[in-house]
Amino acid sequence: MTAAAPNEALQRKTEELARSEERYRYALMAGRLVHWETDLTTGTRIWREDSMALFGLKLENGIGRLGGNDDEFRQAVHPDDRHLVTKVYELAQTQDWFPVEYRIVRPDGSIRWLSGGGQVASRAPDGKPQRLVHVVTDITERKNAEEHVQALLRELTHRGKNLLAVIQAIASQTGRRSDTIEEFQESFSRRLQGLAASHDLLVTQNWKGASLGDLLRDQLGVFASADSSAIALSGPEVFLNPQTTESLGLAMHELATNAVKHGALSTPDGKVSVSWAIEPAAGASPERLNLVWLERGGPAISQPSRNGFGHVVFERIVARSLNAELKMAFDPEGLNWRLSIPTVNQMNRRTIFKDRASWEEAE
Repeated sequence: MTAAAPNEALQRKTEELARSEERYRYALMAGRLVHWETDLTTGTRIWREDSMALFGLKLENGIGRLGGNDDEFRQAVHPDDRHLVTKVYELAQTQDWFPVEYRIVRPDGSIRWLSGGGQVASRAPDGKPQRLVHVVTDITERKNAEEHVQALLRELTHRGKNLLAVIQAIASQTGRRSDTIEEFQESFSRRLQGLAASHDLLVTQNWKGASLGDLLRDQLGVFASADSSAIALSGPEVFLNPQTTESLGLAMHELATNAVKHGALSTPDGKVSVSWAIEPAAGASPERLNLVWLERGGPAISQPSRNGFGHVVFERIVARSLNAELKMAFDPEGLNWRLSIPTVNQMNRRTIFKDRASWEEAE
């Protein structure tokens, strides 16, 4: 009995150690953590299967090399972050634990962000580190999300400035053409509502832009019921980037407002047709979106004696901002308004898309 006691104690200790190691492995798995060790005395690394899989390494028996051109860890670290490898070993001289965050480049060229820390597991009598344990987790998804949020914030700031500039222009031009405070308030409020309708549509599409058909239905639905025959829309599926959505939204709202006041929508029998088509590129002429607003059945009209707010919208906000060609004829039988927009802007970026897939894939 006495001789067996030490063996039983040793067995219990072994089993306890095995359970402890198992709990440790489960903890690492639960935290999506991987680890490997660096033996600074022998200049080798001991990799686990999961850590090699993360780095995309294939090493015999999981044994790597420390230092030189055969240093698999250093070679895997992104070139812009390799100075941090030296920093790791410098920190190990004076700290038992230190945080790390860096990028690696996998064999297939993909870049992953890693975050974690290094733990000095043993030191020589003189205090020099002998064994170092590295523990990291893949934070690429979090980093991508953070970058996406930052990009959205920058875009929001940019759009906010643009929106304020547009509102300022609307207020200024509306004020110049209003004789009373009441008239200004009514006109300004109505135009802001039109601008808000475009922005509501952009929000539902995560600010990627909008379908031209949806934009027209939202803007013109305020002036005629959905089942009304007063407004007819026709054209292929076309998608717009955010700037084009905002600019065309303002133009459509202004055209509809004028039609209700003075044009086809001011009479029971008046009709407005809005049609659009993509004109293919030909020679030096780029591919274009041609949009036509045509009014018929309303009162006889003529060229106005002075330019109103609509002229400002059409010339400054639409034609200039979209590098578009604008033609407007005040025919006696009704307004004939035509806009031709290149589908690619001066920065060689596509602003108008002919299918949903390419629109959704655009940045």
